[in-house]
Amino acid sequence: MDGRDRAKFISWRKRPSTILWVLSMGQLISWGLVYYTFPLFVVPMQKELGWSRNELFGALSAGLLVAGLSSIPVGHWIDCGHGRKLMTAGSVGAAGMFVLWSQVESLSMFYALWLGIGACQSVILYEPAFAVITRVYGPRFRQAILLMTFLGGLASTFGIPFAQLLIERIDWRPTLLVIAAINLGVAFFIHWLFVPGPAEAPVPIAEAKPAAAGTTKKSPLAAAVRVPAFWGLVVAFAGYGLAFSAMSFHLIPLLADRGVEIGVVMAIIALIGPMQVVGRVLLMAGQRHITTIQLGALIYFAFPVSMAMLALGISDVYGLILFAVIYGVANGLVTILRGMSVPEFIGPEGYGVVSGALTMPTNVMRATGPLAAAFAWSAFGGYTPVLWGLAGIMLIAACGFAAAALLSKRHPGLTV
Repeated sequence: MDGRDRAKFISWRKRPSTILWVLSMGQLISWGLVYYTFPLFVVPMQKELGWSRNELFGALSAGLLVAGLSSIPVGHWIDCGHGRKLMTAGSVGAAGMFVLWSQVESLSMFYALWLGIGACQSVILYEPAFAVITRVYGPRFRQAILLMTFLGGLASTFGIPFAQLLIERIDWRPTLLVIAAINLGVAFFIHWLFVPGPAEAPVPIAEAKPAAAGTTKKSPLAAAVRVPAFWGLVVAFAGYGLAFSAMSFHLIPLLADRGVEIGVVMAIIALIGPMQVVGRVLLMAGQRHITTIQLGALIYFAFPVSMAMLALGISDVYGLILFAVIYGVANGLVTILRGMSVPEFIGPEGYGVVSGALTMPTNVMRATGPLAAAFAWSAFGGYTPVLWGLAGIMLIAACGFAAAALLSKRHPGLTV
């Protein structure tokens, strides 16, 4: 490559559209392989190592807790322009953790490596990617987030069948090595090459308002926590985080407990991803006619309905397809809602750190979800009470979003 071609390549990889599409591909791979595949390894690890379901999900919860606690410093570092180093290190670290997982023999080592995977997830999944894209797109961040989640919505459809196929063909330990190799590719060919560095100035979301004379300007996070809508969003997204993680990691064993054939289970899981994309396509088509508040109302109505359907005992193919459609569409839209509600309900400044502050309780609840559902399953001897509990939690989350929507109208300066 001569100097002219090199200059063209550098110019191309700095284009916002290039960064968006390539980083979206990274989200597809990272979510698909680093986040969604855990349940596929539970049964083979139980058979080979003799560990219980609760012990395995305890490691997952510990990792998700680390991801949650890391979200505020991660958001701050990305606001400071360190997204490239963070996301590259996260993918490299994830590759190393998966290599260690492929060699695991002791439960303590398994917990230790999942703490590491949790730290890696905090810098490679949607929240840091949204912060990077918001720095690149500025006031056009809504359309960019929508396009990123459009591709990322296929993560479970790609990751779960791909990993299941590898486990069936080469067993679970070699499968982890394949996933590790793919994460190294993401690190160097996506995050290192295309995520902007600190020398590239961010595009402001909106013109910052000058501080009044004689006042000391608060940090974006300190200002955000004084906005009542912030705490409504904490309840809304934390409740979602608990229910989402419980469903993500227990849906496969739940359907297996009901005697649903593994082929049907894989088909239902695979259907959820495209339904996420369908929801996002519909939103893209009608985004000019639906407000953030209306979008949230739709989402927080659909989630309790989908969980109540499972709680009522549906196990036939058509009932499960209807569940996958409702749950998948809602799950696809909530990611967009989370990305848009921060600047619209709270304000445009310090997107990364404010989003991280909202993500921390969400991820703490994500950490709680799988383990809490596993213990509830053990205590009640089945998943039906667990599902009714999740439906109730989503109703509480809906009240949190409604409160945020009402309170945001009382706070000046929310128009972006």
